[in-house]
Amino acid sequence: MTIDRAGHVLSLPVGATVYVGDRISTGADGSVGITLFDDTLLTAGPRSTLLINEFRFNPATQEGNLLTTLVKGTLSVVTGLIGKQAPQNVRFQTPTVVLGVRGTEFIVEARGEGE
Repeated sequence: MTIDRAGHVLSLPVGATVYVGDRISTGADGSVGITLFDDTLLTAGPRSTLLINEFRFNPATQEGNLLTTLVKGTLSVVTGLIGKQAPQNVRFQTPTVVLGVRGTEFIVEARGEGE
């Protein structure tokens, strides 16, 4: 797994912090699991590229928003408190569609050009 953070490609260890703006990529035999502060679980499969566009969460009020782009690959999602409190504030984009959350568990697939 690598992270492109502001133009710097980093190989991060398990347990490393992911930030808004990070582009996470997995290799041919890799996958990555990300747990956000509202307990949203994101799992990207092999050959996936995921961008964390926006994430804001207030634990006191359980309000916030999440916008993530799946550039290519697969993404399994289990929504956390934001998705349960205000599903309209959770969105996932691919190169061809924007998804709004209506359930609490789902899988998204985005194919890159030529795939």
